[in-house]
Amino acid sequence: MTNNLALASYNGSQKGFTVRDLNLEQISFTGIDAEINSIAAGANGDLYIAAANHLYHYKVDGTLIKDMAFPDDRIQYISVTIKGDQVFAAYEGSQVGVTVRDLDLNQLSWFATSYTASGIAAGNNDDLYIASKNHIYHVKTNGEQLQDMTFPSNSINYTDVSVLGDLVFASYNGSQQGFTVRDLSLNQLSYANVAADISGIAAGPDKNVYLSSANHIYNYAKDGTLIADLNFPVSSINYTSVSLVFVSLT
Repeated sequence: MTNNLALASYNGSQKGFTVRDLNLEQISFTGIDAEINSIAAGANGDLYIAAANHLYHYKVDGTLIKDMAFPDDRIQYISVTIKGDQVFAAYEGSQVGVTVRDLDLNQLSWFATSYTASGIAAGNNDDLYIASKNHIYHVKTNGEQLQDMTFPSNSINYTDVSVLGDLVFASYNGSQQGFTVRDLSLNQLSYANVAADISGIAAGPDKNVYLSSANHIYNYAKDGTLIADLNFPVSSINYTSVSLVFVSLT
């Protein structure tokens, strides 16, 4: 299996995840009887999935490693990200916050938030970036808030976030649609408009981005130039999240 993969979860008339190369050619797919909210690539040919009150651990070949089910189905895992030997998952429902787990999905710690996350990404240090409505929050993994970047209009909703090196990428919908490129202090460096409702974003090689949107997976250059558009032929399929594993050449 190649070290350069794009993973995308999907719901609708079919449910599961697709494994693709970075040109978006499909390598394999796995069906899962679950409404998947988020997917995160691991470092060892594996991946993690957030769906309802479950966190799943799979091999990319579709082998289920573990199904961690929270006993209260009023908890919904919304987004998941991996950093080193830790898994971070944002949840909503009867409780709202972030759980910190080891790679076997045993809980190490957790913290509550005053907001519901739509996306979460691990930073370079002991930190996280969380998208929520018109905010991008920068927090420590113990919940200590470092920064709240608030877009001045609440007509913008950040839907997902991704970190690569010294850059933070966040997708947004609402009165504008596209993605923003920011430094680690969340100062905007650039943005690109995309005529699509984006559900997920993942930063890739050469700091381009992969976006999930309805029955499309897009690959855009950081400056907003469209590189590839994978259009699944059935509109009843909705890609909900995208994640990458790759060896950077830059």
